[in-house]
Amino acid sequence: MSKFADIHCHPGLHPFAYDHVGKKKNKNVWDYDPPKPKQRKSKFPEYTQSDFRTLARGGVKLAYISIYPIEQGWFSPKFLGEGDVADLLARVISKLPIKFVNEVQSDTFKYYDFFFDEYHFLDREDTMPHDVEGEVYRYIILKPGDDIDDILSQENTIGVIMSVEGAQSFIPANADEINRGDFDIDQVITNIEAIKSWDHPPFFVSLSHHFYNGFCGHARSFPGIASKVLDQSIGMNQPLNDNGRKLINCFLGINDFEGNGQRILIDTKHMSVEARREYYDIVRLCNTGKEDPDKIPIVVSHTGYSGNASLEDAIEPDDTDDKYEASGTFNNWSINLFDDEIIEVFNSNGIIGLNFDERILSGHRVMEEYKDKFSKKDIKKRTPEIMRFWAQQMLNNLLGIVKAVVNSGQVADADKVKAWDMLSIGTDFDGMINPEDAFITSEEFVDFRLLLEELMPLQDEMVELLQGLPVEEALDKLMYDNAYNFAKMHYMNS
Repeated sequence: MSKFADIHCHPGLHPFAYDHVGKKKNKNVWDYDPPKPKQRKSKFPEYTQSDFRTLARGGVKLAYISIYPIEQGWFSPKFLGEGDVADLLARVISKLPIKFVNEVQSDTFKYYDFFFDEYHFLDREDTMPHDVEGEVYRYIILKPGDDIDDILSQENTIGVIMSVEGAQSFIPANADEINRGDFDIDQVITNIEAIKSWDHPPFFVSLSHHFYNGFCGHARSFPGIASKVLDQSIGMNQPLNDNGRKLINCFLGINDFEGNGQRILIDTKHMSVEARREYYDIVRLCNTGKEDPDKIPIVVSHTGYSGNASLEDAIEPDDTDDKYEASGTFNNWSINLFDDEIIEVFNSNGIIGLNFDERILSGHRVMEEYKDKFSKKDIKKRTPEIMRFWAQQMLNNLLGIVKAVVNSGQVADADKVKAWDMLSIGTDFDGMINPEDAFITSEEFVDFRLLLEELMPLQDEMVELLQGLPVEEALDKLMYDNAYNFAKMHYMNS
C-alpha cells in the first residue's frame, strides 16, 4: 500500500469536546464512526473523517494534527439566539455536544485554557496501543531531535506532529475581550515562549482563522447560508497590527525575539490579503542571502487555487456572493492562492496542502455543473463518474499551482521541476468542512491516488508541467514525501 501524509486534519476536535463534558460516546481519537452511504452528501458531516483508526486503515503514516480551541463566533447568541432552539442549531452545525457549546458560549470561556486542555488530551494518547483489525496500532507524537526515520519505520505506527489553527489559542481571553482589545499581549508572548519548551511544541500556527483575533484581518471563509448566520465582518480583510507583528517575531524567533527557543512557523491560511502581503515581505527580508536550510518556509496548510494571477486581483471584496457567482473552474475568493504568492511559497521552500472542501476547490460554474450532472442517488452510490469528476477538479487545483511556477519568468528553467516539491495533502478533515463527495475520509486516499494516476497522463500540457518527472514520482511527493521531507528539515532538525 502507498504511504500517505496529511498536513492539516482535526482528529481531536470532536473527541476532545465529548471527553471534556464527560460523554461516553466518541470521546477517543481512535473511535471509528465511518459514513453511511446516505451521509456522503451531508453538508455538516456527522461521521468521523480522520480518527486514528481511519488514518490507519487509509495508510497514513504521518499526520500533522491541528489543535483548534473552537471560536465563539460559531455560536454567537446575537445570530443564533438563545435557548433550546439555538442549542439545537449549534449542534447541527458543529456536531458538538450541547453542554460543550454552552461552555464555549460562556463569558468565562478563555481560548488559552481550551488550547491547553486539547493539547494535553492529544498528548494523553501518545504511544498508547489500540486494536485496528486485530493488529496493535499507536501514534507517536514527534518532537524536535527525534529520529523521524526510526519512528516512521516502526510497524503500525503513525507519526504525529502538532500544529495550531488560530493564534487566538494563546490568548487568555474570550471573543468579546479580544474585540475590545482587552487582553495582555505580554501574557500571550509569555504563553508562546513557554510552549516553545514543551515536549511537543507546535510545528506551525495559522495567525488567523474564521473570526477576528486581535492580530490581523482574516479572509472570508463561509459561503451561502453560513455567511448569513455566522458574522465574520469584524476585522475581515484588515491588515496586520502591531500585536500581530510582535507575535510573528516571537513565533519565528526573529528581531527582538532572536534565539527565544524552538521556531514555530506561520501558516498563512485564513489571513487577509493585506496581512499576507506584509508577511511575505517579512519572510523575503529574513531569507535574503540565506542558504535553503536556513530559510523561513511559508506554510499554507489547507487551500485551493484561486485562478488569479496577482493578489492585486483580490481588491474586489468577497463580502457579497457576486464575485463567486462569476467564477468558473476555481473559487476566486481571496482565501485561495494567487500566482504571485505561490512564487513566494516556492522561493521560501515552503509547503502547500490541498484542501478537500468542495467549495474551496470549486468555482461556481463547476458546482452548477456538478449539481446538474449527478443525482443524490449517484452520490450515495459513489459512482465511478463522481469519483473522476472530483479527482479531476482536485487535479485542476494542483496543476493550477504548478503552472504558476512553470509559467513564471521569475523561476529558472532548471528549478521549475521543484514545483512538485511543495505540494501535499492538507484535507481539513474533521474541521467542520463540507468535503467533496468522492473522497470524504482518509480511508479513501488510495482511491484518490489511483484516479490521479489515471487522469494525469490525459491532461493538456502534462509533459511540460511534470518537467521530466514520472507520474509515479510526482504522486509520491504529493501523497507523502514532501510532508515527510518538510518535517525532517524544518522540525526534526531545528
